[in-house]
Amino acid sequence: MNNLLVLYNPYYEKDVIQQHVDILLNHDEQTKARVAFGKVRSKLRDYEHPFKERLQEIYDSVSPQNYLQLFLTDYSNLYVAKVVEVTNEDRSNEAPAYYKEKSLEVEEWFIISDIRSIAQNDFEFVRDKVLANFTTPNFDNHHYAVYGNKYVYPLVVEMDEEIEYFETDNEEFRYFTEIFKSKKTLEVKKALIRYRFGEDIFYAFHPNTQEALVSAEIEFEENEKDLLYDFTAVAIKLSKAFEKEVYLFLRKLFVLLMEQNSELSQIAYTVQGHSFTLGDYATNKPNLGTNKYLLFYKDIKDAIYAQVQDPALRHFILKTIPQAIKLVQPVRNEAAHGERIAFEECKQLRDELIGIGRSGVLCGLVGGFSGQLL
Repeated sequence: MNNLLVLYNPYYEKDVIQQHVDILLNHDEQTKARVAFGKVRSKLRDYEHPFKERLQEIYDSVSPQNYLQLFLTDYSNLYVAKVVEVTNEDRSNEAPAYYKEKSLEVEEWFIISDIRSIAQNDFEFVRDKVLANFTTPNFDNHHYAVYGNKYVYPLVVEMDEEIEYFETDNEEFRYFTEIFKSKKTLEVKKALIRYRFGEDIFYAFHPNTQEALVSAEIEFEENEKDLLYDFTAVAIKLSKAFEKEVYLFLRKLFVLLMEQNSELSQIAYTVQGHSFTLGDYATNKPNLGTNKYLLFYKDIKDAIYAQVQDPALRHFILKTIPQAIKLVQPVRNEAAHGERIAFEECKQLRDELIGIGRSGVLCGLVGGFSGQLL
């Protein structure tokens, strides 16, 4: 997957991103919604882009099936857009009116089908957490430098930790429908960071996990006094957060085990009737039951005992994770069969995963134990 970074200038319009999102929101069919974002040529640049050929290769490769992640920032705010087409043909009719009204010179039009927010009004987070994860292949592959750089945009970037921001289990879902968060959302996010996870752990979660946890916590807090409330949606969000993080943790673990013993790569498992081997794990995500099966597989278990020296980490892998899977599986099965999930069942899941009055499993998956696998 290719990634580009563009600086957008609030000078043109104070609500640049909002105007583009409004076009997506006002489309009759959100799954088919498109908006054009124009890369405006800087009046201070009197030369051609020095990496024009590389950019053109990227542009030519873009399609709905091979989308481009376009990061848009003014340094205080940061968004990522799902680009399904890039063209230099005039697409101003699919863009906010200000492009025409101000006669802006657009170098390329990026056709966007979805967009999500990464940070709002948080310069330090953008600088230290997101941009610090970017390297610049065309500038000696150094990490992105906010100050004193000579970058020309669009800038090709790569990530130390690759993140696909548009992963979703629901093909109909679009992130732009939830892009500008309410005050309540931001308050709950800050509370989870301050009192539960801390910044390092929270921001180590996949973006989908972050959103699921915040959304689940809001719904839980708003309804925990109503014992007749159906907490199924809350439980599903918590379960999906766990599924995502346990998969990422085990993917890292299995790679390390196979590096020491290549025969492990031939261990077979199935996903929805399709057969795979452990060597396929990184590209074929199994369900929770299969993950538990793999952890109990004798050769894998023996390899963990042989290669994982820390007894606390071994216990986390072989005991804590299977126990958490055992807790989550019935919830996922009940949700799949339309059965109502009550308060106590949801509370138990929340306590175990987030860590209410105990050490949370999610912290272990991205915190100290995950670090030991590096």
